[in-house]
Amino acid sequence: MTPFRKSAPELQAGNNAIYLTVDVEEYYHAEIFAGIINPTEWTKYPDHVEKNTMDLVQLFDRCNVRGTFFILGSIAKKFPGLIRSILGSGHEVASHGNEHRMITKMSSSEFREDVRRSKQILEDISGTAILGYRAPTFSIVKRTDWAYEILLEEGFRYSSSVYAIRHDRYGWPEFGILPRKMAISGDRYLWEIPLSVEQMGGINVPFGGGGYLRLYPLFLTKYLLRKLLRFGRPAIVYVHPWEIDRQHPRIAMPVLKRIRHYVGISGTKEKMGDLLRSYPFGRMDQFLQRAQVATNISK
Repeated sequence: MTPFRKSAPELQAGNNAIYLTVDVEEYYHAEIFAGIINPTEWTKYPDHVEKNTMDLVQLFDRCNVRGTFFILGSIAKKFPGLIRSILGSGHEVASHGNEHRMITKMSSSEFREDVRRSKQILEDISGTAILGYRAPTFSIVKRTDWAYEILLEEGFRYSSSVYAIRHDRYGWPEFGILPRKMAISGDRYLWEIPLSVEQMGGINVPFGGGGYLRLYPLFLTKYLLRKLLRFGRPAIVYVHPWEIDRQHPRIAMPVLKRIRHYVGISGTKEKMGDLLRSYPFGRMDQFLQRAQVATNISK
């Protein structure tokens, strides 16, 4: 199977949507804690993910929006009722891997086992096919693009794992800003739907989620979202459950890391609510539907 790279033609067919996504993980899974919290000690820390994720589900319900929840297999196994609640509210369930390991720290065989296990857990609990994947810490980069063939072979239809920026932990600036087919085998293929960036002065500026959502003033995020919609480009908003947690445990770390991780948490839920009331949002599997319609039109 040979990866196939080309900007997606369906984007010219009015694929203007904002996809709402949640990366369901615990606060201690965040890569910033690597070297601070040993994974063997995760069980010593209190669980917050179930409550915080349900708070997001309830917020989405109040705003009458549906989205995609990228869920760790280990979280799903521990809280199967949470997955059923997410599904019951009309959201898509997708994979965030099993143990929140960056692909850059795994071999291809380890990666295959990780995604296969997470997919099986999620499908057993949900009773639905798992189509989508998001790499922990956006760790599909140029040197790990071998992951696409494995994802396709394991039954996934899309990934949303690339940030086309330069960053100290992730980033693939040469990828481009539009969705692309990254692996193909017969009549099956796998899309990469990259995270939202806006080109400013020749630089890709990230926005729409995580620390960017927490740090940027709301008017800037809304301006950038409107700009993408105006040009018919899909946009992605994402949030982690711990980013709305005002009871987030304070864990000792160097001051710059502490600022980077905790900045803006107190206002994230309000920002999300404002965005949800201001724009139309949808699930990421709707991208596949739009892509298929556009393909049929172009034939």
